[in-house]
Amino acid sequence: MAGDIEFTSWNDLWDERLKNEIILVDSAREIIGIALNSLGYSLNDTNTDHLLEAKEKLEALTPNIKAIVGDEIKMIMANEEAAIAVAWSGDALDIRSENDKIDFAIPREGTNIWFDNMVIPMGAKNIEGAHLFINFMLDPENAAQNAEYVGYSTPNWKALEYLPDEITEDERFYPGPEVTERFELYENLGKKMTAYYNELFLEFKMYRNR
Repeated sequence: MAGDIEFTSWNDLWDERLKNEIILVDSAREIIGIALNSLGYSLNDTNTDHLLEAKEKLEALTPNIKAIVGDEIKMIMANEEAAIAVAWSGDALDIRSENDKIDFAIPREGTNIWFDNMVIPMGAKNIEGAHLFINFMLDPENAAQNAEYVGYSTPNWKALEYLPDEITEDERFYPGPEVTERFELYENLGKKMTAYYNELFLEFKMYRNR
């Protein structure tokens, strides 16, 4: 069971003790990215040999996979219907709020980092109101309140001053530079390579369902 395994690496997911115990998010970039990271490759790798190697490694994970789902991850984990899930940090915090026996770890190989963005569409009718709203959300106190509510770490440095120490000192959600230097932003791989990622992910899911 997961309680006997110290999760420090993506490769821990392949532990035979986790048979039928892992929930994966239904996303090609995330799941193929896990295999790439576990092999020491970049999340943005476009080398087809590396990608095929990643798909083969995912196929070897099949016995441990309980389900590949979307938002259901939070309910499944909170109810302890699986031992481990690959989840985003904000979802992990939601799960912990429902079940404090659940922990969250960042693998040593690294992971992806991303940001929510606020944009103003070209055809927007109320440009002034849009700017006012964005400025409101960027205000440090408001940004801190928003970060505490949604559970995701804030990139607004000034907002950190308004968050409780118990949040900002939790290295699972606010890790230091020795951890974040291993994070990668997803790059736009172009339509052809994105389609190839999706194709490999579909083949992996079909393999699992055989």
